[in-house]
Amino acid sequence: MITFSRTLLVGVESLKDCTLRFHGILEDRIYAMEIEMDVKMPEAVIVRIQGWMKRYTTPVCPKAVDVLQKAVGVSFRDEGWVSRLKREIGQKGCQHFAELLVECGRCLDSARMAQALEETLKTHSTSSPFEIAQSWVNDHPEVKGSCIARS
Repeated sequence: MITFSRTLLVGVESLKDCTLRFHGILEDRIYAMEIEMDVKMPEAVIVRIQGWMKRYTTPVCPKAVDVLQKAVGVSFRDEGWVSRLKREIGQKGCQHFAELLVECGRCLDSARMAQALEETLKTHSTSSPFEIAQSWVNDHPEVKGSCIARS
């Protein structure tokens, strides 16, 4: 019998001027929150972030929304970005917001590759998705060594 479950959902859309907009949702029986943030590429820097607490446990929780602004300027390419977000957002604000931000960051390159795959298949419908993905990884040295680069 399941007594607890948590859903983390991340969606990404491409905006003009090389910006990706992330929309993240964390929801379980206790907490419900969302973030929306813009990430400027190719540096992968957070340039804007908003957050909403929909369901929380203490009157202190909504104050963590303001702490999210500490994420502005963080690059998902910097070494130690996960621990920085956990420290600056999780410890000083809300660990659930920090988890959601980290999950968004982990989805960055998968979203970029999916976008490239979609664009290529529009013009080359007979291309192999595997070969397109492999070519994308070869053209993006920033993903070398990550799980997305493993065949």
